[in-house]
Amino acid sequence: MQSFEFLDLILFFGISQGVFLAITIQIIKNKNRPANKVLSIILIMAVLMLLGRMIFFKYLTVRLFQFTILIDTVIFLFGPLCTIYFRRLLFSQQTRFQLPLYHYIPAVVQVIFATYILILTTTQFEEQYALGYFTIPFIIVEGLGLLSNIYYWILNVGLLNRYSKEQKNKVSFQQNLVSFLKFFQIAIGVFILFWIVSFISINFFNYAVKFINYNTVWGSISIFIFIIGYYSLKEPELFRISFEKIKVKPQKRLPQDQIKNLKRDLKYVMENEKLFLKPDLTLRYLSERLDTSTHNISWYLNTVLDSNFYDYINRYRIQEFLKKIENREHLDHTILAISIEVGFNSKSTFNKAFKLEMNDTPSNYIKQMQVLS
Repeated sequence: MQSFEFLDLILFFGISQGVFLAITIQIIKNKNRPANKVLSIILIMAVLMLLGRMIFFKYLTVRLFQFTILIDTVIFLFGPLCTIYFRRLLFSQQTRFQLPLYHYIPAVVQVIFATYILILTTTQFEEQYALGYFTIPFIIVEGLGLLSNIYYWILNVGLLNRYSKEQKNKVSFQQNLVSFLKFFQIAIGVFILFWIVSFISINFFNYAVKFINYNTVWGSISIFIFIIGYYSLKEPELFRISFEKIKVKPQKRLPQDQIKNLKRDLKYVMENEKLFLKPDLTLRYLSERLDTSTHNISWYLNTVLDSNFYDYINRYRIQEFLKKIENREHLDHTILAISIEVGFNSKSTFNKAFKLEMNDTPSNYIKQMQVLS
């Protein structure tokens, strides 16, 4: 009995936290507001799904079971809303992004199906259920829900990959929320994989895998969504990238005098002003500082230097770090402290940049320097 009471406590705590997060996220100003409006809806849906799992595990009656079928409409809304959340969080565009209405057709069909079931009396439902009238429809609903979530998961992975690739031409720092979103997608992918295993084992082999089933998968997803909500409270607003597919003619080579001027100006602000020390340096800021366009700088970096903005700035930061090591500053400060001092905003970003530039780890490089000296 105690284990069941503990489960009640966990479920009630999860539901209350979901409601709290959905409200709190809306109170916060100027922090990914368009995306967080969608996140609040996702949190409320997670609360409903968790409520449905609580009913199923603890308070199931025939009538409540009929209501849980309506709650399960969430499985057709989770994917589309996550895609909207990702698009609004990662990308900017002139109008607030919305998916076309046809993306919600499966959810509407599920509501109609659930409404029909709710219209039935408990006796009618029990009779039809016992005769197997709902066996095939339930399999179809779960199968379509599974396919829907696989489709939107793949779509969201594509959005993250596109953003990760394009941000290197726009910002010089690592954004922690992007890494967390990747972790979120990996976790959802694992949950979907468990769901696939459960669906196939039950419907094709008539074998139930212990602890891996539809209810535990969606209960876990709901709780995991709350973690996303907490994380979004403390993360700063992401640098969003334009999503509009503007048809731009291939940029012609800059005139030789402009190339020389751009090379000179870049060298000055990097070597004399050390603009790379600014940890949140962006391409837009640099273009405004040099009184030129972002396209001109990108063209120069990509075409002339065969680099991108992210690697170009971090290369200067690594060189500054090496100068400090040569000056033996690492004897008085930690490697992390020096890396932050030269413009990096995280240990992982610094280590990756150092490995790319020096083909070695910072600690090994310093050890070799000490041996040579």
